[in-house]
Amino acid sequence: MIEEQRKLQIEVLKRTLRDLLSPGSFEMVLFGSRARGDYSDESDLDIAIIVKGLTRAMKMLILEKVAESELQYLLPVSALILSKEEFEHLKNRERRIALDIEKEGIPL
Repeated sequence: MIEEQRKLQIEVLKRTLRDLLSPGSFEMVLFGSRARGDYSDESDLDIAIIVKGLTRAMKMLILEKVAESELQYLLPVSALILSKEEFEHLKNRERRIALDIEKEGIPL
């Protein structure tokens, strides 16, 4: 039941972002315990949302939509919202979060 809810939550969030952002301007990547397969029922959903040309206003709107998703499904989401440039910078500096997203991440 919870996994079906998670899948629906991801699909609705993806659709919402597609409606908000330009086509092809963002990626959603599942990472963390759910991507690795070592999660429990209490594990949150770790999602990286990487957006080309991300503005502060866009980031705030995305955070609002993620919060709405949590309230609608009562399932926690930990969203990391980065511009494409920020993500590339983190990868180049070999920051663990970026390397984990690149290594274990599952595109959604």
